[in-house]
Amino acid sequence: MKIALIGPPKSGKTTIFNALTGQDIPVDKYSPAGDANIGIVQVTDERITRLSELYKPKKTIYANIEFHDFPGIFATEGEEAESLTFSGIKSCEAFVLVLRSYPDDELDQLYSDAEPLKMLAHFEDEMILSDMVIAEKRLEKIELGYKRGVKTAAVQIEEKALRRILEHLQENKSIRDLSLHPDEEKAIRGFQFFSSKPILILLNTSEEGYKNPHPALDEFARKGYLTNQIAGKFEQELSALNSDEAEMFMEDMGISKSIRDRITMLCYQLLGQISFFTVGEDEVRAWTVTKGSNAVIAAGKIHSDLARGFIRAECFAYDAIMEHGSEKHLKEKGLFRLEGKDYIVQDGDILSIRFNV
Repeated sequence: MKIALIGPPKSGKTTIFNALTGQDIPVDKYSPAGDANIGIVQVTDERITRLSELYKPKKTIYANIEFHDFPGIFATEGEEAESLTFSGIKSCEAFVLVLRSYPDDELDQLYSDAEPLKMLAHFEDEMILSDMVIAEKRLEKIELGYKRGVKTAAVQIEEKALRRILEHLQENKSIRDLSLHPDEEKAIRGFQFFSSKPILILLNTSEEGYKNPHPALDEFARKGYLTNQIAGKFEQELSALNSDEAEMFMEDMGISKSIRDRITMLCYQLLGQISFFTVGEDEVRAWTVTKGSNAVIAAGKIHSDLARGFIRAECFAYDAIMEHGSEKHLKEKGLFRLEGKDYIVQDGDILSIRFNV
């Protein structure tokens, strides 16, 4: 899972990135913007820990999320969105949009006032404008191809999808709110449109402001965004403490989980992801799959050969193995199942794939 941290310049993206990853990238307000920072965050899952205690494998592998912290974007209207930076942003599966809500006289003068609703409106406008430019350019090339006699069924599906998208964008609506036919989705997948990506809004506030939810949060939720308020600087300082010290300060702030646990859970929710597991003496491992995926898709997450030669999935539930203690007892109680290709994988399933290639 690749997630892009984006937002206006000096909104606190790198501060939050440091808190998430344990890195120490400079965050001084006058530090120049550089290349994207990349960090891997392990997804804490007590189920993997307990399965590892039960199976005692040689390796235990948790799921992880790859966070990409990009320099500030859309600082000016009509900013060119075809650079390598923008290509890197759009290659990520989802965006965490960081908006500053605390006042800072210097930053207010250098960039813009800490008005999250205005910042979001500007971002929405620029994402839609960038997508419109891409759609229009591609449609021009398709029209040119038609004049040259290139008119395949695939190109016609693409044209139809792009015209629907362009009409939607011209109404100032994001592509993520547009329902496309599966063939149309496939045809436009390579464009990686900005406004097609799911977005989590993180409202970056001061330590003092954290205990008072910002009014903008309700408006973001009304617009359908997944949102959360966070004190970025406090979280970065917290991540440098030992567990006992951190727990004391978290309790004082009313924080029950670490920033890693909170943000990773929100990212799973944002992308509609669930976890299934594989277990054995060699390895206990967590895998991530989109909710509603069938057993073949899950098998493909493990290895493409397992999907290609899929026969059956041996399956039992995490809760069942924890209750009964062994696979032998599960089989005796009829809780060990064989599932076919159409089986919808559930969060916490433990799978072993039978295959033949």
